[in-house]
Amino acid sequence: MRALSVILLSLVILLQPLSKLVLVAEYQVNKNYIAEFFCVNKSKPKLKCEGKCQLSKELKEADAHDKNHPTPVKNLQEVLYFCQATPTFLFHFPTIFNADFPTFSTSEVSPPVFGIFHPPCFTV
Repeated sequence: MRALSVILLSLVILLQPLSKLVLVAEYQVNKNYIAEFFCVNKSKPKLKCEGKCQLSKELKEADAHDKNHPTPVKNLQEVLYFCQATPTFLFHFPTIFNADFPTFSTSEVSPPVFGIFHPPCFTV
């Protein structure tokens, strides 16, 4: 019994936004009956209303009902937390060795070597 009530309530909540679709589907199923008994424009066959006036009236009522009961808007507040981190300890990496590298001070320049690489020769 409890599962049935949960399913029923879930369906009601999920199908509520589809109320206009249900109205249009009901109109399509009962078009002849609505045109015969509820149509306001029966005396004007040139309009070819076929009960559309009743459908528009029902849709307007559904819109008015939706406007009278709008969904509640929650007030959203944005909270910004700012935390400035201060270092509590510092890493100190001691140097293992001190090496003094000599500077390159020779003035000798060797000519580039072009004789090492030779691209393959293709003969046709």
